Amino acid sequence: MRTLNDAADAALRRLAEPPRSAGRDQAGEQVDEGAAGSAREHPFGTTSDVPSFTVEALPAETFEALIIVASWLGDVLDDEQPYRLDADLGAPVRCWCRLDLVPDAGATTVGVTIGAVGDDPLPDIELVRDVWVDGLNRLDWGEGGPSDPR
Repeated sequence: MRTLNDAADAALRRLAEPPRSAGRDQAGEQVDEGAAGSAREHPFGTTSDVPSFTVEALPAETFEALIIVASWLGDVLDDEQPYRLDADLGAPVRCWCRLDLVPDAGATTVGVTIGAVGDDPLPDIELVRDVWVDGLNRLDWGEGGPSDPR
């Protein structure tokens, strides 16, 4: 049993190791893996922040609201309604963004992953999160669900 447990531990440690290209950015520079706060930096110019924020609405309603905000910020690239939304943001931050929606006791926790687009630098993930939250706060959350106040 000890041998089996040691082998399982070794396999789990190996699976937890980053891929060989991890630890270096696209230019070959060393990447600091100890990002501050809850944000985690990943190889290939992506950063995730899980959980990022909570919306006091069920996932379907939250997803509908995020689609509206995504239309203001850029373009929706892909979605898996109501649990995942990929968007290409243009303003005020330029990046690719994935939002993962998780039901949370009558609310929805939204995790954020971002990636650099082209040669643009990766924006601060807290700024991206704040842009989404600001957009959600601008919505009219009346009885019919979220709607564009414009």
